[in-house]
Amino acid sequence: MTRGKLWSGLIVLFLAGTLTGIVGTSLYNRFEQQHRWERGPAARHERIMKRLTQELSLSSAQQADIEPIVSRIYVEVLQLRFQHQPEVERILAHGIADLKAKLSADQQAKLDGLYARVQQRWQVSRDYLQAAQERR
Repeated sequence: MTRGKLWSGLIVLFLAGTLTGIVGTSLYNRFEQQHRWERGPAARHERIMKRLTQELSLSSAQQADIEPIVSRIYVEVLQLRFQHQPEVERILAHGIADLKAKLSADQQAKLDGLYARVQQRWQVSRDYLQAAQERR
């Protein structure tokens, strides 16, 4: 086997590995982004606590002290968000109507599907907020 063939084989192997890594990472990121909302607001609360624990090197005692505060803040932010939700929905409904005027029938149907998923995520957040308020 000549040196040229050996180097060519190594380069092809390296490029194939790089390409596989890029495609795999892209697919994973897309999957994670699509399914992040399915886990809902409770998962977001967990991510906040995990990040604070890691970034601030919180002890177990500190985590126990901080968790109710994070929970309270998160609920208050959701309450504020839903106080303004009618305004948000009005703006979005108007904007979607404007968008639909520029889209084909197929695109309009896809846009309706996207908006329905957003509304579903809002409902999950509303349900979480209601459950959190009942626990208080």
